[in-house]
Amino acid sequence: MNSGNDFTKHIHVKNIIRLLSILLMVFFFVPSFMVSCAGYGNIKISAFKAMTGIKIEGESVTDPKVICIIMLLLPIAMLALWCLKSVLKDKIAAIASGSCAVVDFIFWIALCVGVNKEATDNYCTAKVTAGFIFNILFILAIVVLDLLIIINVLQAEKPLIRQKMMNGYQGMPQQNMYGNVPPQQGQFQGQPMQPQQQGQFQSQPVQPQQQGQFQSQPVQQQGQFQSQPVQPQQPVQPQQPVQPVCSKCGAPLVAGNKFCTKCGNPVA
Repeated sequence: MNSGNDFTKHIHVKNIIRLLSILLMVFFFVPSFMVSCAGYGNIKISAFKAMTGIKIEGESVTDPKVICIIMLLLPIAMLALWCLKSVLKDKIAAIASGSCAVVDFIFWIALCVGVNKEATDNYCTAKVTAGFIFNILFILAIVVLDLLIIINVLQAEKPLIRQKMMNGYQGMPQQNMYGNVPPQQGQFQGQPMQPQQQGQFQSQPVQPQQQGQFQSQPVQQQGQFQSQPVQPQQPVQPQQPVQPVCSKCGAPLVAGNKFCTKCGNPVA
């Protein structure tokens, strides 16, 4: 873990610009153009070769390009600017480095146009290679990084990964040790926060609302012991037997008789 943190500490804008400047010096010697001529095949041309002059079979085809000497000195100047820590401030170094990168970009475009023109004059065709494209990308990356330093978006000597993380967390509400978001300005603070997420600190017990949810109060069930005393029931009064009467005249019937003694109606 410590080795990873030590590595990220060195990934800051100043070191990235230094690395890009070194790559520009290396790619100065890498072929950036491919010239095809009848009878001579494909000729690979780098900025260094254009600086010394292009020769085919010992004959000089083009004159040495003085502009290429400046194209080699510009990355060296950018590297030197970012190596002077105590002499120049970051913004001044960024302005100077970005200016060198813009001039270097213009010179590379001018060299590309000049190679194409001379190839056409000698009845040849020229096209750019991957080396030319990488040079242009390195220069544009330096310009963008210098611009971000000038407008205070990035700082030259602070780790780049940490700066991105801090920019991502800016504007987000800070949380306390329980994960709660502190109340905004003007919000009433005496009221406890209601729980919103699982595992979040709860200042008040949750009231049961759904089936299976925790209930803070005991639920009375059938057969469960009741702490309240049971009221005694009143004694039931015995009911008097009802004497049968005649369905026709209403006279009381004598037990065992099949007919009413008053009207003679048969007993059902």
